[in-house]
Amino acid sequence: MDRQPLLWEEVLKAVNKGQQPTQSQWHALTSDEQELIASLQQQALTEGAVAFLDRITEDKAWAALRSKADMRTMWPVRSVPIRLLRYAAVFAGVLVLGAAAVLFLTKGKAPQPVIAGTYITPPANHKRATLVLDDGRSIELDKKPDSRIQQGQAEVVNVDTSLLRYTAASGAEKPAGFNTLIIPRGGEYKIELADGSEVWLNAETQLRYPTHFGGVANRVVYLESGEAYFKVRPDARQPFVVVAGGMDIHVLGTEFNVNTYTRALATTLVNGSVRLNAGAAVTMLRPDQQAVYDKGDFTRKEVDVETYTAWKEGQMIFVESTLEDVMTVIGRQYDFKVEFASAQLKDRQFGGRLRRSQHIEDVLAVIGKVGGVQFSIRGKTIFVDKALKQ
Repeated sequence: MDRQPLLWEEVLKAVNKGQQPTQSQWHALTSDEQELIASLQQQALTEGAVAFLDRITEDKAWAALRSKADMRTMWPVRSVPIRLLRYAAVFAGVLVLGAAAVLFLTKGKAPQPVIAGTYITPPANHKRATLVLDDGRSIELDKKPDSRIQQGQAEVVNVDTSLLRYTAASGAEKPAGFNTLIIPRGGEYKIELADGSEVWLNAETQLRYPTHFGGVANRVVYLESGEAYFKVRPDARQPFVVVAGGMDIHVLGTEFNVNTYTRALATTLVNGSVRLNAGAAVTMLRPDQQAVYDKGDFTRKEVDVETYTAWKEGQMIFVESTLEDVMTVIGRQYDFKVEFASAQLKDRQFGGRLRRSQHIEDVLAVIGKVGGVQFSIRGKTIFVDKALKQ
């Protein structure tokens, strides 16, 4: 009777055809299965492994193992769990897999080189955020799709684990409590406030805001860390104010980006107008201008706004950026630590446009080719070194 293929075998066959597994497929695999597939990819052995799987049976798997003295030395047959039998048989059947077996059995001990199209990490899940309610309760939004919460005079809906939408009851006049939306490294989320204003939140960002704006003179929200893009609904009777890093941004109806990742706070205006206050320092912005607040004062300049707002559309744009700055962004967007082999590598230049939806291996391959460096990955750490001379 024909045996139904296991999920890891289906994924392996798809990878051999150049197809990337879906996030749900990859997460459904065990760590052993993920490591096996990654090892086969690293050594360009998926084709041989698939061919072997197509003709092997469970009984033949034992025979294949027992016929390989080298495999018995590395992995005594009596100690092989049943669940690993077909994995081991693949290694034995495609015998040049001796090196791959060593890598498989010593997983995590050495960084694996990054190669475009070869995926040694699971697909990134960017739809992640934690909602902290005004009463202190926390909700992991990616685990509560399409859920609803009633908070006093406001209703909160988590739409498709990517949008948090607030709706205020008509006539809401009592000042509301404040919620906090926390975006982790590697995550992103969008929020639609009770007044209809929209806010896109980048990775490693925290926004505190009221559940509705009834009963107050100004619509005030607090960007406590990170980066956010605001599309504010006009209301001259109730100005909108963003408090971020010691400065207040006053708007009526406009679109702008606020970046607080570094000590130099950057506000970039897309359209409309804003006034920025920080103590005695004050400045106004027109569209396509950016104000940077640092050391108690503002500096203003004309900019290409897309460079600073493309993240909202899932893109990363770098213009004559140092490799250190580039890797800071990559680490934040994909939730990785970064280690450089030497300080000199940090000053190398890189420019280009990358898509966040790409697998991190493909992103790193592009950076490495342009920047003259090579990458390797171990766990959640990316290692940067000089490219080997061809």
